[in-house]
Amino acid sequence: MLEIPVELGARRYVVSVGHGLARQLPELLAPLAGRRAVVVASRRVWKSHGRALVRSLRGLGAVHTCLVPDGERFKSRRTLEAVYDAFLEARLRRDGLVVALGGGVVGDLAGFAAASWMRGVDWVVVPTTLLAMVDSSIGGKVGVNHARAKNMIGAFHQPRAVVIDPTFLKTLPARELRSGAYEILKCAVLGDEALFVSLCRAPVGLSGWARPDVDNAIASACRIKAEVVAGDERERGLRHVLNLGHTVGHALESVSGYRRFTHGEAVGWGLIGAAWIARHRTLLSEPAYDAIASAVDQLGPRPRVSDLEPRRILEAISHDKKARAGRVPFVLPTGVGRVVVHDDVTRAEITRALRALAGREALPIRRSSGP
Repeated sequence: MLEIPVELGARRYVVSVGHGLARQLPELLAPLAGRRAVVVASRRVWKSHGRALVRSLRGLGAVHTCLVPDGERFKSRRTLEAVYDAFLEARLRRDGLVVALGGGVVGDLAGFAAASWMRGVDWVVVPTTLLAMVDSSIGGKVGVNHARAKNMIGAFHQPRAVVIDPTFLKTLPARELRSGAYEILKCAVLGDEALFVSLCRAPVGLSGWARPDVDNAIASACRIKAEVVAGDERERGLRHVLNLGHTVGHALESVSGYRRFTHGEAVGWGLIGAAWIARHRTLLSEPAYDAIASAVDQLGPRPRVSDLEPRRILEAISHDKKARAGRVPFVLPTGVGRVVVHDDVTRAEITRALRALAGREALPIRRSSGP
């Protein structure tokens, strides 16, 4: 088992990574024993893993369940009300425990419900998708979507523990595996050249990637995020770098009604868009741009963007919750393992980048030789 601490003083917690950890929850969560718990899960995840998890959790205390629909479009205020209803029926008090079992949607939703129920109850995350393992499970950013902007309604509420069991990935569809791989690639571009090279050498879509490689990639991505979160818990400066690829990515999700792209696929497009803007500004060399774009393509196909109106995407970007004084910060790569944040990216630059993305759709998957 690998343990990655998220150093936040009194809110410190540990990210545990290892095969079979879901069966060891009573030991891992022993300090939380004796609490009434509510497990929030999607129906699909519950069907595959729910009963086994509840059997494990019964070693801690009384366990209740709350099942929610699958999909980003259900990360909404309406679903949140249903979760509150389940908490009320379970008689969840301030000394209770919420367990998020599932992907990023369930984690964000359950975490926000925990943050706002009785002004805050403890929660833990047991992510079942690669994307959630390396992204949303760490950092305490929780929330739900507004119809016009992703994650606009939210809070910071750190979990008490994150338990990552890569065994869950055996039942993950190939598309969901690729979705998580884009987030791992984002972390590599942020600050891990060795991880970037490893991803470039991986099988297309990570299909058939060796178990040690998957485990190491998960741990490396988690360490990068944990270090950034420890340095800037409330996203006042350094933590902005984690939004690499997300400014355009979130807008793509929003304008397509959260139906066309997985989060990772949208981030993949956003990575290329950010790299294109950086190259246009001569912040990024042409070989480095080619390496990043090729690494994104190597992970597999993504839904088209060519039929989405740039005007609508620009409008969605203008509603980005990170905007300050009308300016939206863009994270731009200056090389593999290095980024800068600029808040002066113009609408014209974004429009040209979107046109460049549309023009890439017919390109074949290419292998990169590295940064």
